[in-house]
Amino acid sequence: MKIEDEEKFIRNVEHLIDPKEVSFLYFFSTFKKLLPTFLFKKLLNKTSKKTPYMGFVIEPYSLFLFFKLKNIERAKSFLPKRYKLIKTNIFADEEPEYYMGMGIFNTRASTFWGSRLESYLVAEDKETGHKSWIFIDILSNTIIALPSVGVADRNCKNAIYTTSSKGDILLDFNEDTTDRQIILTGNISNGKMRNLDQPLWVIGNTSIAHRKELSDKNDKPFAVIFDPAEVDKALDIPIEDIHLELNTLFPDLAEPELRKVLCFPFAQHYIADSPGRRTYIKDVNDMVKNYNKIANMKEMKTFSTRGIQLMLLMGMSFFIIVFIFLIILLIFNL
Repeated sequence: MKIEDEEKFIRNVEHLIDPKEVSFLYFFSTFKKLLPTFLFKKLLNKTSKKTPYMGFVIEPYSLFLFFKLKNIERAKSFLPKRYKLIKTNIFADEEPEYYMGMGIFNTRASTFWGSRLESYLVAEDKETGHKSWIFIDILSNTIIALPSVGVADRNCKNAIYTTSSKGDILLDFNEDTTDRQIILTGNISNGKMRNLDQPLWVIGNTSIAHRKELSDKNDKPFAVIFDPAEVDKALDIPIEDIHLELNTLFPDLAEPELRKVLCFPFAQHYIADSPGRRTYIKDVNDMVKNYNKIANMKEMKTFSTRGIQLMLLMGMSFFIIVFIFLIILLIFNL
């Protein structure tokens, strides 16, 4: 199958990204402590039934770093039962290895807007046989969607990833509550476009899950839908052009030396499953089929915080009524 209309798909992705709704979600997420976690998650899942898809755009020059794993048993301990750790190649024409990966990018999405650093392991879904990306950590200066809690607060006030006109890159993420930090500088001008391993970068992105502690005891993966051409090739950046000044994120899990650095010098447009939704993709043709289906959709509904707003307002109103009632009782008992 072939991609039928890239422009329509991109327009639908962009339509699903509403800065106002992202702002509302960010604001109301600060009041989520007024609701039990299970109720907040239930609200998100209810919203997902009305808006099963979320759009997000990864801005140009997203960066991926790969380190060779050194503690295989610890890596295996992160994985839900459905998955097994596997070796993988990153580019198409190389030998596989056990890797820990990091993806760093600036993004706009239906439910968040900011900078993210995601850490992954590569595993095999034992039920489908698909290569899978397993989130083991997310650092961000914006809200983070997690199966375990629904929506988590940002955990990095300092979250910098940017480029310059000379091809220089600057990366600095520092977790707020710990001393975990990564600082990296370098230049991507000498990068050469190189074919990527398609089972990892295409099918792997239709089989995404979280480590045990971040999941909700449901280890079913979720999918992102996109044009496979957006992960067909990437810039292979010479290791000597990248300077890893500090990395204390997972010091005991992987070797400190970088093994692979790659960069996508263009924007990437994705449709993701909303929380609780599941699109199963069996192969590349199935990916393209779903892509074309979404491209031809009209009036796709964007994520809305209306239900969350209503529930939180009801919760706040309840506390105000109880407070006023107690004040009245106190006055009459004086």
